[in-house]
Amino acid sequence: MAEASQTTSDKQRLTETVTQFVIDRVGERVFRPGDSLPSESDLARQLNVSKPVVREALGRLAALGIVQIQQGKPTTIQGLSVAPLDQFLRLAVRATDNGLREAVELRRAIEVEVAALAAERASLLQIEPVEAAVEKMRQNVDGNFERWLQGDFAFHVALARCSGNSLLEHLVSALADTIKFTQRALGVQRDLRDPLATVARHQAIVDALKAHDPAAARIAMTVHFAVSDAVINEIARDRRRLERF
Repeated sequence: MAEASQTTSDKQRLTETVTQFVIDRVGERVFRPGDSLPSESDLARQLNVSKPVVREALGRLAALGIVQIQQGKPTTIQGLSVAPLDQFLRLAVRATDNGLREAVELRRAIEVEVAALAAERASLLQIEPVEAAVEKMRQNVDGNFERWLQGDFAFHVALARCSGNSLLEHLVSALADTIKFTQRALGVQRDLRDPLATVARHQAIVDALKAHDPAAARIAMTVHFAVSDAVINEIARDRRRLERF
């Protein structure tokens, strides 16, 4: 039994070695998106491991979105993918009774700083999609709720693009499902929300961007999320409200 356990432990260690080898080469840009990896045999020989170890490592890398495995074709390097994080967050938000509150808190922690960076760095051309998203919301204040949600989501994605920080942009992309979940959960509480006030809060963020005022942008986004707290508290008191969407 001890020998079998040791063998399993050794295989896991070797699999991690192969996995890390590929990740390191991607990080060093030795392997670039679209590049084909060496064959399983070549990798096994190069790293002095067995082909099953290489195969298991490639499976891990595929699950992380780092490589693409196609039957009968070389394994290729993928571009950066937020899919694994997106899937984790999608499950995590729904797997806890406090998921809605925690999702909004996570968004607030990220998007307040996103707004400040956007105000500091964004050009007028980059701000245009943010303005367009607010206009879409404004046009659907009393109209199509789905189009309202599309505008709201587009606003936060466009804002992330204005931040000048690619990692924050990737993170907001990974949060896409989480953002949509919170927007719909809060948006359907029509007796608790004021659509015109919501548009005004978004417009305040746009105004701070155009004024290149990071402090004002940070305050405007903080205020925007603070209003959500009252709705979340009401949902916590009456969980049946979550059945509305």
